[in-house]
Amino acid sequence: MIAGAALVLAACGSPYYTSDPIEAWVVDAENGKPIEGAIVVAHWQLRGATLDSGTRQNQLEVIETVTDRNGRFFIPGFTKINFTLEQLREEDPRVVIFKPGFSIAGGHNSYPIGAPSPGAHRSSPLRGKRIEVKSLSGDTDRYLRELSLVSATLRDLSVSGDLGKVPRVIHALACERRRLKPLWDRHLLTVPGETLAELSCDHH
Repeated sequence: MIAGAALVLAACGSPYYTSDPIEAWVVDAENGKPIEGAIVVAHWQLRGATLDSGTRQNQLEVIETVTDRNGRFFIPGFTKINFTLEQLREEDPRVVIFKPGFSIAGGHNSYPIGAPSPGAHRSSPLRGKRIEVKSLSGDTDRYLRELSLVSATLRDLSVSGDLGKVPRVIHALACERRRLKPLWDRHLLTVPGETLAELSCDHH
């Protein structure tokens, strides 16, 4: 029991975290034109060990936004108390960018296994970047494979109870499922929280 308690304490994070704002631009890889209406999800995922050697999964923050006519998105910075004392590492934040019909983009920091915590101040590597996405309208199989990244993010948010913070991406993914059946089912993709979202999809 003492060894287990020590493990939990060793995995504790900061009592608070500060995140820099994120401003970036999403453009078409083919012609450099801005992509308007791309959905951007950023989540700061906390992880902590338990006494039975398992892991907990919570979110410090979850923010959803969309790109404007210039392809720009902005996510404000913040300082938040970390009530769970769990660690914030690569998901500090993890950013996923989803525009139906295009490749999935985004990014996160990467820390070597066993490396010490980077501290309480976090910043996304996407800040100030021009992020390219490519049209996949002619390659449905690849498009569906890439959508698994969005589906995985929603599963993480489902586990932590934060799906209500990303209504745009749930709706868009649910509509893509309706549009692409039965190819979708071959890829065994799921859309947590899709039931109500799909009801409002365009049936045309």
